[in-house]
Amino acid sequence: MQALSIPPRTVKHLFRPARVAMIGMFSVFGLFRMPLRKRPPATKGEMRDDRAMLWDAHASMRCGNHTRSWRVLSEWLTSRGDKPEDYGWLFTRMFNWDGQVTSRFTEARVARLLILRRSTEVLDVVAQRLTVDPHFRPSSAADTLSLAQVAARGGAQRISRTLLSDFSARFPGDPRVSVSEALKRRLTQQAPARMRA
Repeated sequence: MQALSIPPRTVKHLFRPARVAMIGMFSVFGLFRMPLRKRPPATKGEMRDDRAMLWDAHASMRCGNHTRSWRVLSEWLTSRGDKPEDYGWLFTRMFNWDGQVTSRFTEARVARLLILRRSTEVLDVVAQRLTVDPHFRPSSAADTLSLAQVAARGGAQRISRTLLSDFSARFPGDPRVSVSEALKRRLTQQAPARMRA
């Protein structure tokens, strides 16, 4: 009885997917080793200061002193020039913090991104926050309306409708209420037209 020989070409084809899988696995593990920051690497002293600030703000939040926690964070952001990258850096480290501090931080981040006219980024931030807290709204009428207009122009009608749903109740007597009602009517008219098409 003679043993079956496997042609070398078949063996190569068997090992190619395994080799690709191993290279892909090492690439993914390499990503986990990369630091999660969008700002240039800092000195050791600066990193120590950043960690100390985070511990201080987190400890204040855990003790129930949300005002102090927010003050520590906002002073740190101001001292660094209110850069959107720093907001992003903080946001990645605040994912399990109390909702009150996170909402206040998101309000400040949204206001800053609106000033810098970073439409795509602000819509991403608001969409993330609305999935966690459906009642999130920017604190001012101007920011809420600006964000709703950006969302409507950017194709995020759901975000725009959510922000405008309680605009007149949150800001009674504000001169922007009529503009928000007109935008809300336009969005509700566009929705049925798309359903018919």
